Amino acid sequence: MDASYPPGVPPTPPAPPVMQPPGTVPPPPPGGVPPAPEAQPLPWEQPGYPALEGLYETAKLVLTTPSQAFARMSLTGTLGRPLLYAVIFGWVGIIAGQAYNIAFRSVIHNLMPGMMNRGFQMPLAFSLAMMVFAPIFVLLGVFIWSAIVHLFLMLVGGATKGFAATVRVVCYAGTVQVFQIVPFCGGLIGFFWALVLYVIGLATAHRTTQGKAALAVLLPVVLCCVCVAIIAIAFGAAIAAAVGHLGHFGQFGR
Repeated sequence: MDASYPPGVPPTPPAPPVMQPPGTVPPPPPGGVPPAPEAQPLPWEQPGYPALEGLYETAKLVLTTPSQAFARMSLTGTLGRPLLYAVIFGWVGIIAGQAYNIAFRSVIHNLMPGMMNRGFQMPLAFSLAMMVFAPIFVLLGVFIWSAIVHLFLMLVGGATKGFAATVRVVCYAGTVQVFQIVPFCGGLIGFFWALVLYVIGLATAHRTTQGKAALAVLLPVVLCCVCVAIIAIAFGAAIAAAVGHLGHFGQFGR
């Protein structure tokens, strides 16, 4: 018998455990459950991150794991960092592309100096101007293309966020400009990979389906190709008509 109880008094039995109804989630322990850690922003967007390292790490994320990169992309704050990112890679792409154009024209000029002597200076000046004013052209391209894509995204019902979200996607998808360093096929590779990045980025940023994002990206591309084809056909028909007209007058003169 327990010495703490007086004689003749039985000890108090322990309280039975509290049974939870089936399917009830047990209460959290004292202090609560710590929240899940939030995803880190892109290295380029992290304050205090080394600039060159952040540029490289962000580009690697966008090109290799675009879903993760666009999920980490910030949708708040100013557009300064994304636009600067687009200008840097766009500038690199334009310089590389124009440098290859200058080298190619130089080779043709050396092979056929008589034919290229007069027409060489103007393309050279144009290429140098493109290199110098590349940031302006990149910014214009970013906003024009973003406006087109955002308009089509609204038409298909996928624009759940603002225009700034589309601009951010276009800025970071500009990482593909680095492929311009690869001669001959670099631009083509960058073009098709950019389409993939646009679709993934828009679907992630606007919380919409990849089908709607693909329509918003591909519809303006298809319309542009159709317009170019119509212009080319009309131009070819005009040339053929002019040649036939000249041939008719030649036969009449004989």
